[in-house]
Amino acid sequence: MDTNNTQDLNTKLSAIDKALAAAKARKVAKESSPTSESDDVKVTKSAPDKAEKIAAREAKRAQLAKEREERRAGKAAEAKGPAHMKKIDRAASRLPVLSDPAQLLFNEATSNFSAEQITAISLHLQHFNRVKATERALGQKVQVGQTVKIIAGDPKFVGMTGTVSKSQRIRCYVTVSGIKRDVYCFTSDVEPQTAAQASTGTEG
Repeated sequence: MDTNNTQDLNTKLSAIDKALAAAKARKVAKESSPTSESDDVKVTKSAPDKAEKIAAREAKRAQLAKEREERRAGKAAEAKGPAHMKKIDRAASRLPVLSDPAQLLFNEATSNFSAEQITAISLHLQHFNRVKATERALGQKVQVGQTVKIIAGDPKFVGMTGTVSKSQRIRCYVTVSGIKRDVYCFTSDVEPQTAAQASTGTEG
């Protein structure tokens, strides 16, 4: 009885030893094989992972560059100032120069009156100017071909010299070099020039 049990135990141990030996052999063979299945899986998995990481890095880099560019553009816009303020500054640069007494009067008016009253004063001045220009125009005639200097009216043309292309009762058209359209003026807004004045640009 004991002999049989011992034989059975020996048989089982021998089978276990064989199984372990076979498992070890398979492991060694698998590790030594250069093209094992596990390596294929690693290569297959690592390639997409690496590509994804590179793509993510590039996307982040592009995003940072875009943000930098936006910040730069924002700073440049702030430095230049709002577009509507640029237009106002341009318009101010075209205004005729005030004499010292006129500048003093302007400063007093803008400092001591409300915005509503300043608007009212400017409208009254415009109306007064127009009435006087009309009165002067009735007494001044200019002829076609005559050289004249623009002394009033639209500030952007004041100081320019041109030639009368058309003359009416109180209005005239003046052709000015560099201006596409003839300038429409009151005849009182222009001052006839002698040949010497026209060549030197001096006033009479």
